[in-house]
Amino acid sequence: MRHFSLFIILSLMAFGWTSCSSSKLVTQSAKLTKNVKSNFAPDSRTSIYHIESIPNNKSVILRGETNIPAAKEALLNKMKDAHIAYVDEIKLLPDPTLPKTYGVVKLSVANLRSKPSVSAGLETQALMGMPLRIYKKEGHYYFVQTPEKYIKWMNAGAIALMTQKEFDQWAHSSKLIFVGGFGYAYSQPDPNSLIVTDLLTGNIFKEINADGDFTKIELPDGTPAFVLSEKIMNYDDWMESRNLTPDNIEKAAFSYMGAPYVWGGTSGKGLDCSGFTKNVFLQNGIMLPRDASQQVHVGKEIPLTDHLSHLQKGDLLFFGRKATPEKKERVTHVGIYLGNGKFIHAGVDKAQVAVESLFEGTPDFAEKRLKSLLRAKRIVGYVGKLGVETVGETMYRE
Repeated sequence: MRHFSLFIILSLMAFGWTSCSSSKLVTQSAKLTKNVKSNFAPDSRTSIYHIESIPNNKSVILRGETNIPAAKEALLNKMKDAHIAYVDEIKLLPDPTLPKTYGVVKLSVANLRSKPSVSAGLETQALMGMPLRIYKKEGHYYFVQTPEKYIKWMNAGAIALMTQKEFDQWAHSSKLIFVGGFGYAYSQPDPNSLIVTDLLTGNIFKEINADGDFTKIELPDGTPAFVLSEKIMNYDDWMESRNLTPDNIEKAAFSYMGAPYVWGGTSGKGLDCSGFTKNVFLQNGIMLPRDASQQVHVGKEIPLTDHLSHLQKGDLLFFGRKATPEKKERVTHVGIYLGNGKFIHAGVDKAQVAVESLFEGTPDFAEKRLKSLLRAKRIVGYVGKLGVETVGETMYRE
């Protein structure tokens, strides 16, 4: 009996040592994983890096996925340097079982959601003709990345799926861009014929041939249609004609005047604050990041004075929670400065794109915005610098 009791005690001690040892390995591994994430994938909106450490006897199972091969390699090297035995179960995306890992948006505007479900929150949108990198599939949804690098779930029905060869052909084809605000593509060169799809400013499709008042086009999924020639431009000509000036920014901003506020919206059908600024600068050939908290890191910092004297028309204004000893600054809103204290923005308070003032005593004074004004950034004059990228640089790159 004494021998049996001794055996039990020794077994429990051994189990406790092993359990403690495994826990220590997991803790060390998790710390290394977090370190790699902070270096390679600090923003989960624009990169995929979900890796957990699971105890496995005297080793650790690394399980998860990433779309950054260099991040996986860095983690495995750190594990080796730390002399931690591991089992590699990290999946590199795109999912190798997917037959097509590229795509192009085929609707006038497509929704991207937080989860692969129609009831999940709307996070952002993408316009027809925008390229997508396809990473994985769940049900009827694909996990995709847009030109501004945003990664969310899109309904399969909104995507023209392509192989890399097919996508390269699309990227190098002669394309047109819709510049007519709102419009339609028709089944025949006749506005009374069947509507194939609605169209919005920024929609891109293939050019087939022009014939008088109508131009024959091919939508990203290959569907033929006709559009009014006066509402389109050759895509390359459009790119070359972009001229980022304060006046052109103002003109583009006012083209959305009165458009409804929609959380996650980035089209003329509805926009949120950063969707509005993104689209305004897109019309001027600039690809801003998606969210206000990302846009604030782009461009030249402009000092804010009591009379906003250092600002110029077209500067981005950022609002939110000011930093305190306990909490960091938090950017929650963005608008575009128009001069004389006025700015234009898509705000939930007015439920639409509207102009307000930061000067007290004016009829449209926005006291709430003045109190929460944090920063100003200038994009004009800094193209190619300070994170300011053009549509040409980002739209069809790998």
